[in-house]
Amino acid sequence: QCQAVPRQPPTRSTSRSMRPAFQQNFAKILCFVLPASLLLTWAAPSSLATLSPADGAVWLAPDEPELRYVVRQYSAPAAALCADPEAADLLRDSLQVPAWRGRPAAECCRWRGVSCGWDGAVTKLALSGSRANGSLPTGLPSLLASLRVLDLNGLSALSGTLPPLGRCTRLTHAYLFGTALSGTLPRSLPGSLQELECSRCRLSGTLPDTLPRALQYLFLESNRLSGTLPASLSRLRSLTELELSDNRLEGSVPAALGSLGLRHLDLTGNERLTGSLATAPPKSGCSGGSDRYLRGRMDAQLTSSLRPPKSDG
Repeated sequence: QCQAVPRQPPTRSTSRSMRPAFQQNFAKILCFVLPASLLLTWAAPSSLATLSPADGAVWLAPDEPELRYVVRQYSAPAAALCADPEAADLLRDSLQVPAWRGRPAAECCRWRGVSCGWDGAVTKLALSGSRANGSLPTGLPSLLASLRVLDLNGLSALSGTLPPLGRCTRLTHAYLFGTALSGTLPRSLPGSLQELECSRCRLSGTLPDTLPRALQYLFLESNRLSGTLPASLSRLRSLTELELSDNRLEGSVPAALGSLGLRHLDLTGNERLTGSLATAPPKSGCSGGSDRYLRGRMDAQLTSSLRPPKSDG
């Protein structure tokens, strides 16, 4: 009769002979998985990395709210090469930023105040405090088609006129406070624009009746704007703060402004502007600048009734 032979456990020498094969397989896994994970982390588009407005970041993926608060560490590094060096050359010659002198145009994404997306296109131009003393190029929209943020606050030596910004179809924030820009407001502004800060400039003409409906904050204090308040202001349902004090506006205040639910409204200093609103908006507690997005003015005097025009006598 045949007897079943019990299965013997592997001896110590057999177990030792299995270790090199296991170690080799584990090493192969490390060689492939670890570099791949590092590569994916580095290649993640920087445009997906966003933070809250309080951190000074811009939400660049509005159609994907689940990406609203991706931590900063996982954003891709700024692109080393400029997508359009010729455009960078024109921008440098026009704005005349001292820190840009002598820097290669192919490395414009490394210039002071310039931020680029993963593809090398300029998405943010923050030159406040840079002592730029030139002018905005008339071809700015075509040079910076991917621009989201334009911050030129406080550049008192910056002159020229506002270029037609309507072709900057991704622009959301424009800060031009205290510059020497003159001329009229562009009749065409990008539909994506949420904040326009052009206070204390030298702008003249009338308010456009084609302001974008995405606009939340409009600051045009202390300019030379004239004419009447357009009735189209009542269609700006996203508008939160409206600062038009110390201009040359005239006529009556559209009653529909009272239905917008504004947090801040200042129309004082327009001596030919008449009328009143049923309710006064509460005082704003905001301050402006590209480092604090979507902000208004803190020290504005609010009023629900406006000064009557001066009598000829």
